Amino acid sequence: ESDGGNNAAVVDPSVAASYSEELRRWFSDWFRSFATDLCAFFGLTFESPGMPIVIACGFVTLCCGIVGAVTIYLVQTVSRFFAYRVVADLRSELAHHFLSLPLRFFGRQRMGDMISKVTNDTQVMQRSFEMAADNVVVDPLMILGNVAIIAFYFPQALLVVAVMVPLMAIPMYRQGRKVQKRSTSSLRALGETTESLNQILTGIRTVKAYQLEDECKSKFDETTVTFLARTKRVLRAKGRSIAQSFIGYQVATAVILVLLGHTVLTTDLTFAVVAVIIAPLATNYQHVKRVTRAYNVMRESAGALSGIETILGAQADQTMVGGESVEGIRGDVEVRDVHFAYADKDVLRGISLRAQAGQTIALVGESGGGKSTMMDLLMRFHDPVRGSILLDGKDLRTIKLSDYRRQTAVVSQEPFLFNATLRENIACGKPEASQADIESAARAANIHEFIISQPGGYDASAGERGGNLSGGQMQRVTIARAILRDPAILFLDEATSALDSESEEAVQRALDTLRKGRTSFVIAHRLSTIVDADQILVLVEGRVVESGTHDDLIAQAGVYKRMIEKQMRTDAT
Repeated sequence: ESDGGNNAAVVDPSVAASYSEELRRWFSDWFRSFATDLCAFFGLTFESPGMPIVIACGFVTLCCGIVGAVTIYLVQTVSRFFAYRVVADLRSELAHHFLSLPLRFFGRQRMGDMISKVTNDTQVMQRSFEMAADNVVVDPLMILGNVAIIAFYFPQALLVVAVMVPLMAIPMYRQGRKVQKRSTSSLRALGETTESLNQILTGIRTVKAYQLEDECKSKFDETTVTFLARTKRVLRAKGRSIAQSFIGYQVATAVILVLLGHTVLTTDLTFAVVAVIIAPLATNYQHVKRVTRAYNVMRESAGALSGIETILGAQADQTMVGGESVEGIRGDVEVRDVHFAYADKDVLRGISLRAQAGQTIALVGESGGGKSTMMDLLMRFHDPVRGSILLDGKDLRTIKLSDYRRQTAVVSQEPFLFNATLRENIACGKPEASQADIESAARAANIHEFIISQPGGYDASAGERGGNLSGGQMQRVTIARAILRDPAILFLDEATSALDSESEEAVQRALDTLRKGRTSFVIAHRLSTIVDADQILVLVEGRVVESGTHDDLIAQAGVYKRMIEKQMRTDAT
């Protein structure tokens, strides 16, 4: 109808009520016709006492089945994929966060624990998401639907439900807290087991060389027994939770059955109504049990999440944030009164040095003197506690780290190769390098002939942690990697220590060529390799006790000369 002054239409309430009544009448007639034909098919009479209720319940059950089938399909596809996606994103976030953490973080952590966080803990969370997708949505709805049916025909049951639900929920909550706490302990034990296995696999050469098989077996078995003991406590808490829920449900069911029996004996309640009440009452426990199990798994995942949050809560490496961009660097480096400490232990005490572009600075001294720590500071794996390091006159902390690292290369005492081809290992610091450049770097490192002799040549696999190569071959591949990078600043940490005499001479010539025109910092074990260094610093207990050229230090007849003489006696024997 038009309201005259406005264009808006006004619906007459009587017309809406008429439409609603017609719709209700149409559905009632359709359902009566459908039910009559269905009863006739089975030889039954629709007008029999209680039959309309039975038919109505069957129809509702059919509709619930259709809705349930659609819901299950959605749960098994959309919801489960969502669960996998969440866990995959979490693992990715963990991996990314690991890469953003400072080196000192990894010094305080065990490799097995970190691997366990990424694999085992996230697996527990995935199981929780799957359980939630399967049970947390569908089963509570089924429970509510069954309770609604029972309450509609037998309202007295609501009083029993109101009393029993808290009596079932409180024990389930208490046991759930125990599941979470004990799950955290169990996952920690699983991390210890993973760490024990990691130690065996990464140190297998040492294990076999020193006949440590029995000791490693004993330690691994010990961690496994601890894991099983803690897991058993988790399972006990889960079992008690389900058992208490079962007892509570059975008590509620018994009370309802007694009340229902009394009602049947004292009233004219029909068998059809009793059947409608008994059916959901008999099937409801399966839904209650699944909800209880899902709750326990979710509490278990909360324990796993706490361990993951510990990792994600660790502060990222602040050296990787911000800084001034630099296109190129000359390589002038100055260290001014640098101090550094690990926790409460002083490692470097007032180190100062100056390296002009193209010079070679050698760091020597006994083990523990601070050489490697000083190298880490120069590579900016750490920042000084006090003092500063200047690059081309600028504080290293003010320069964008990615720009600085792009113009440096390192060859360490312990070479590391990825489980990839030899070509990929050489080119990992310069992925755009051509095959000719890669081969040229390999020749300079005295490794080209070996590579082309292998099946597959440069496409041969280096193996896990370079397991397909000897120690010297691995070292020469890492030297080729540094040569290919063509850095402005070079860091050599015992770069030739793993080579035999012949290979050392060839590689040393390549390194001498590589160092020309580049600022180089060298940690040397074999002092004969640094006699031509522009400056040699002797570090003792974190302090520079001597500095100068090789000839200067020999003339001083101090610590450096004694080290030279000691090494000469060792080589002679």
